[in-house]
Amino acid sequence: MDLDKIAELFGVRVAETNDLDPEWNGMYLHHRRLILIRKGLDHWKHRTILAHELGHAYYRDEVHGDPRLEKRADQYASRLLISEDAYRAAEHLHGPHPGAIAHELGVTLDVVKTWCDIYSRILTR
Repeated sequence: MDLDKIAELFGVRVAETNDLDPEWNGMYLHHRRLILIRKGLDHWKHRTILAHELGHAYYRDEVHGDPRLEKRADQYASRLLISEDAYRAAEHLHGPHPGAIAHELGVTLDVVKTWCDIYSRILTR
């Protein structure tokens, strides 16, 4: 998934910075159509944060830190980064080990856990 292309399609610029609050690795500024990402993140973390912030851009979130909006952005990121087929293939290779699946898919463990939470709710309906 080309996250930079998605940002471009959304009309959002992405910039790296050292000037974020120490508690945050990324931030979406709706009024500027700008995603800020902390400089120096490893590839997986950068990709995860960018996908999360794209979720805020998709939903046009203007508020920072609202737990409901953060959860929604996490869910958006997990669906963006993991397809059902890719998850099945990784699980086939590694069994039900979330850390190994995350490594195989090139995402963080939190992304896998969020994806599994979404998928398990769909199966129980």
